[in-house]
Amino acid sequence: MATPESLGRLSAYGGSRSSRGRVESRSRGNYSVQFKADKKFNQSAFFIILAATLGIYLIIPPYDKVAQVGYLYNNIKFNMCGQESEAYIFHRNNAVYLTRMKNPKSAILEMDKALASLPNNVTDKAIYDLYKDRAKIKMYYGDYKGALNDYLRIPSYGINDYLAIAMLLKENGKRKLAISYCNKIIDIDLRAYAGYACLADIYASAEKYEAAVMIYDLLIDRVHNKAKFYADRAMYKEKAGDTIGAAEDRKKAEDLSPLVDYNSSITYEILHPKKLNLSLL
Repeated sequence: MATPESLGRLSAYGGSRSSRGRVESRSRGNYSVQFKADKKFNQSAFFIILAATLGIYLIIPPYDKVAQVGYLYNNIKFNMCGQESEAYIFHRNNAVYLTRMKNPKSAILEMDKALASLPNNVTDKAIYDLYKDRAKIKMYYGDYKGALNDYLRIPSYGINDYLAIAMLLKENGKRKLAISYCNKIIDIDLRAYAGYACLADIYASAEKYEAAVMIYDLLIDRVHNKAKFYADRAMYKEKAGDTIGAAEDRKKAEDLSPLVDYNSSITYEILHPKKLNLSLL
């Protein structure tokens, strides 16, 4: 199976990028012997790599197969016709493929390279998106300290970002600060489930189950008809020793939705996503 280390040597087949840049600056009517040699060399490299790609496609498992072929194609494309200004996109896409190939160490290294190769004219949004992407990869593989550091480099957030930061702060032992990020969600939307679930989770992690119940009381006062809210409150009432109240909440939840999901947890899933959804640039 091809490895990132072996694939990283693709540029050896295609010639150096600086020499390619000099060749491309020449006029079409003045091809040199060196240009023809380089072109022939690049064509040979392409067919060698294509053959290797097809070989990998035939022997690796289905999910890794797609990721590895994509990784190979990304390297071939960049080494043959990529521009310096696109280097950060190349490394960032490599990181996505490596994550799909279950290679977190190499994926993080590619994200580091992406940030290091940003052109001078890149937008602030592009920079912050890279930090957020790297944070998501780190969080996916359990590096909560590294993920938190990356998230805190970003100046503005949405509800899911605040939730992720709050849970990362909790995991890093900073409950008080985590609560402030939960409250930021509620500042955005008084009816936002994520904000209340976030607060309740943090208080429950300190075994303050009565406080968690009170937080859900406030949410249910504002939104009366969501089965999941009653299901969550039932769980915290049970832990607080209120078995009667827990039973009443479960009945209410099932009246609202017979198929209510008692096991899902937005606060758990933000830290332990089943799949890392990072699209290619």
